[in-house]
Amino acid sequence: MLAPQDQVFAALSDQPTTWTWFPGVRGQPYEGSGPYGVGTRRTVRSLGVTYRETIMAWDSPARWAYRVDETSMPIAKALLEEWTTTSAGEGTLVRWVFAMDPGTIFRLAAPILPLGMRFMFRRAMRNLGVALATSR
Repeated sequence: MLAPQDQVFAALSDQPTTWTWFPGVRGQPYEGSGPYGVGTRRTVRSLGVTYRETIMAWDSPARWAYRVDETSMPIAKALLEEWTTTSAGEGTLVRWVFAMDPGTIFRLAAPILPLGMRFMFRRAMRNLGVALATSR
């Protein structure tokens, strides 16, 4: 992505209400008055499922991770996402790790799940790149 690492990290860790660049994700503001960091809670909705999450790592500008504590649908027994950013020349390399112990719904979708996740991530990074380019 052709944006500085600190700008990309800020977009990832910003208020969940700003995640309009990730397909299908809508969020509510972080809980509490801040400052936000490890232990902060947030609620997001994606593809009809509501997730309540706790921030597990906030190492600006390189690593941001959260676990899912509750969902409105039993999609997983455990779910953790980690976002890392690395400066790469004039841009930033973004890596998204999505780890889960799937429930029945996701186990049944296992053959196509990696393709869908890859598609969503690529679309999200394209959208984020456009949003950051227009904000400069």
